[in-house]
Amino acid sequence: MNIRFYHAKILLTKADHTFEVAEGELWVRGDHICYIGDGTDTSDVCKEDDIIIWDREIDAKGNLLMPGFKNAHTHTPMTFLRSFADDLPLQEWLQQKVFPNEARLKGEDTYWLAILGIMEYLTSGITSNFDMYIMQDYHINAYVDTGFRTVFTSGLNNFTDSLEVLEENYLRINKLSDLTSYVPGFHAEYTTSRPLLEGVAKIADKYHAPVWTHNSETEREVAECKARWGMTPMQFTESLGLYEHGGGGYHCVWLEEKDIEILKNITCR
Repeated sequence: MNIRFYHAKILLTKADHTFEVAEGELWVRGDHICYIGDGTDTSDVCKEDDIIIWDREIDAKGNLLMPGFKNAHTHTPMTFLRSFADDLPLQEWLQQKVFPNEARLKGEDTYWLAILGIMEYLTSGITSNFDMYIMQDYHINAYVDTGFRTVFTSGLNNFTDSLEVLEENYLRINKLSDLTSYVPGFHAEYTTSRPLLEGVAKIADKYHAPVWTHNSETEREVAECKARWGMTPMQFTESLGLYEHGGGGYHCVWLEEKDIEILKNITCR
C-alpha cells in the first residue's frame, strides 16, 4: 500500500541519538518509508517517469508522526484476567487467581485472547512486543494472522510446556515470518525446577541463544530463592550457565549490587 502523509510534524532520530522534529511529508511505498521532506525535492524517490499512485493520502493536520512504541514485556492472552484482583501480593495473585483460571484455557482461547490484546496494542500506538505465554502453537497464529511484529519467549515452568516444546517452538517460530522470532526462556526460578533450568541452559548453548525470565520481582521471591540455594535468583540462574549467550530479566526490582554487575556482563556478551 502507498500512503502519503502531509501537513505533519515528524519525529526524527539523528546520528548522535538525539531527536528533532521536522515539518512536511512522509511517504510509505509498499512496506517501506521512502521519503521524508517538505514535498518539493523528491528526485531521490521518484524519477520523471515514476509516478506513485497513492492508495491513501492523509492530512496529519499538524499532528506528530513517530515510530511505534515497543512493549518490552507482555503476556498478551492474559487480557481475560483483567480486574480479577488488583490488591493481592504477587504470589497470592498467581496462586489464587491466575494459575487456576489459566488451567481452564483451551488452545483456541489463547488465540482469540491474543487477538484482543493485539487490537488493544494498536489503539495505544504499540507496534511490536516481547511476549511470553503458554500454548504458543495457538498464540503465535494470532500474530501471524494479524501481521503484528513480535519476539516470543517461553513461559516454561513445572506445570506447563516442556523442554521439547521449547526447542520445537524455537525452531518453528523463527522460520514463520519476518515479523516473528523466538528466544528461549522460562517463567521464573520459583516455578521452574533445577533440572528444567539446566535443560534450558543446554538448549540456549546449543543454539547460541539468549535466555529471558522473570527475575527478582518481589522481596519474597528473592528471600525464598536465597533460602533454597543461598543465592539471589540472578546469581543462581547465572550459576547454571543460562546466560552464556546473553539474555536478561523482567522486572528486576529487588536486585543486589552483584546482580547488577552480572546483568551488565550479560548485556555485553
